Amino acid sequence: MAHQSPNNEVLVTNQVQGFQIEAAAIAKLTQSVLSRLDYRNTSLSLVFVSELLMKRLNQRYLKHPWTTDVLAFPFSTDQRRSCMPNGRTFLGEVVISPKRAERYARQFGISFPTELFRYVCHGILHLKGYSDDSARLQNRMRKLENQLMAPLHLRIEKLSRGL
Repeated sequence: MAHQSPNNEVLVTNQVQGFQIEAAAIAKLTQSVLSRLDYRNTSLSLVFVSELLMKRLNQRYLKHPWTTDVLAFPFSTDQRRSCMPNGRTFLGEVVISPKRAERYARQFGISFPTELFRYVCHGILHLKGYSDDSARLQNRMRKLENQLMAPLHLRIEKLSRGL
């Protein structure tokens, strides 16, 4: 289901049985993040998948034989090639495991919506070119995620649990 703001479009796809996502709400929150990162006239795909599919994707594309919480697939690094027929720039796709978000939310004593939306922000930062290949870079990304999420905290908490 696609949700558009005047500037950005977010397509939310849920492939997890038993997981209910408020697609319109998460799309609006994501559009806010895109705007804060100075994206204009862009399109982004968010896909929620099972842990099994996440493991398969991680193995196939990153050669890691384990599951993960979020994967980001940039469409193109060449802005001219990433323009869609509607004139928007397609950033790419962020694939998220809601089951991992649920597990880590419990483990760290935070809300499920906060952990889930952190994965959205994390994936977008990867699409923007940020890396988390070292402790220093992980800390940098965490700080940016927190900055992106802080003004949206109350809206994030209103997302239903879903699982």
